[in-house]
Amino acid sequence: MASLRSPSAKKSALVGGLGISVMLALGTSMATAAPTPGPKVTPAPVNCPAEEGVSPTTITLGFFSPKTGPAAANFAGGEEAAKLRVAQENAKGGIFGRKIQMIGYDDMASAATQVTVANKAMTSDHVFGIVMTSANDAAFPTFKAANLPVTGFNVLAMSTDKNTFSVTGPPSPGVIATAVFERLKSTGASKIALIAHNTPGAATGMVNTSKANQVINAMTQALLIIDEPQGAHDATSTALRVKQSGADAAYMSMYVDGVVSISQALAQQGVSLKGVVGAGIIDPAVISKAAGPLEGMIGTTYGTIPVGVPGNVAMRTFVNGMKAAGLNPYSATPPVAYAATDLMIEGLKRAGKCLTRASFVDNLRKVTSFDAHGLIPQKVSFQPGVTPMGSPNNCSWYIQVKNGVPVPDKAPTCGKLVNTTTMAVVG
Repeated sequence: MASLRSPSAKKSALVGGLGISVMLALGTSMATAAPTPGPKVTPAPVNCPAEEGVSPTTITLGFFSPKTGPAAANFAGGEEAAKLRVAQENAKGGIFGRKIQMIGYDDMASAATQVTVANKAMTSDHVFGIVMTSANDAAFPTFKAANLPVTGFNVLAMSTDKNTFSVTGPPSPGVIATAVFERLKSTGASKIALIAHNTPGAATGMVNTSKANQVINAMTQALLIIDEPQGAHDATSTALRVKQSGADAAYMSMYVDGVVSISQALAQQGVSLKGVVGAGIIDPAVISKAAGPLEGMIGTTYGTIPVGVPGNVAMRTFVNGMKAAGLNPYSATPPVAYAATDLMIEGLKRAGKCLTRASFVDNLRKVTSFDAHGLIPQKVSFQPGVTPMGSPNNCSWYIQVKNGVPVPDKAPTCGKLVNTTTMAVVG
C-alpha cells in the first residue's frame, strides 16, 4: 500500500460557503426502511480474491469529517447520518450478505491531521473505501495511488481523480454554475456583493463566480470580498463595506456561523438588502438562535433538496430515520452525508459479489443518472463531461426564511455553466 506523505495544507472549500455540526452512536435498532429495495441477499462468496477491508461477512468503510477544530460546527451530524444509511442497508442483510462497518475519523479539516488519520484508516484499519464530508483534500493523492474509492461532495479532486465521486456532481474551480444569480434576480435585486471566507477554495470559487457573472452579465458587481474570517466573528467592517458599496443583494460563501455573523452586523448597521443568499442556512434552530437577522434570507443546502419538499420519499425516509435516532435532520451536512453514503452503497452493489476497489471504481464510473433516489435535484453522471469525471450540477433547490421558518422553493433554480478560463458558457 502506498505510504502517506504530508502534502502542503491545501484546503478545498465546499461550494456555497460551508458551515457545519457533531456525534452520537447509531445502532441498527434505529434503522428505517432504505429508499429502495436492495438486492436479494445471497451468501458472500468464499473464493473471492483478497481485498482490503473486505471479508466474507463484512465490508469496512471510513467516514472522514472535522469533529473538532474551526470547521466542526459546520459539519456536525454528518457521521451520524452516514451511519444511519449504513444501518438501513445492514437491516436488509447488507451487500450480498456482507454487513457494512463504518469507522469515524476526525480530520479537523487540517491537511496534516487528514494525512495522519488517512494513514491509520488505510494501514491500521484497512478500510475498503471512504465517505467524506470535509474541507480538505490533503490525503487524496494517496487515495488515488491506492485506487481507494471515495464518495462525498465538492472536494476539487473529485473533478480529476477517477477513484473519487461527488454525489452533487464533480466540482470544478474553473466552471461555475450561475443559479445563484438567477435566484437573486428573482427578488428584484440588481447590484451584488460577493463575500467568501479566507480559505483558498472559497476565495478562488468566489473570484470565478465573479468572472462568471461578467460572462452572463446577470447583475452589477458592487463588491468582492475574499478574505472574510472563518466562523463566527465581528463583521461590522464588512457590513459597512456592503453599505457603502450600494449593493442591494449579497451572496455569502462561508461557514454557517460566518453567514450569521455578517447578517447580524448588517442588521446592526441598518443595511436592508432585497436578496441575500447564505450557504447552509436551512436549520430552524440556527435561524431561531440568530433572532431575526436571517428573516427573508435565501438559504442553500450543500447540494441536496431541502427538508420539507412535499412528496419526496427519499427525503421523508431520511428525516424519519434521523428523528427516530434522536438526531437533527435540518443541519446542513447530514443530508449530503447520507446521500454520499447512498452513493457508496450504490458502488458496492454495482461492484459485484467478488468486491474489489477496481470493480467498484470501474462500474460506478459508468453511471450516468444518479440522484440518491431523489435527494439530489438533478441527475448526476460520472462519465466525462465538462470535467473528465462529469459535469457540475447547474441547479440548486433553495429555501427562504419566512416568519422564522425555512420554506422550500416550489422548484429548483437552474442557471448556466460558465468556464471562467475561456470565459464561455459550456452548459
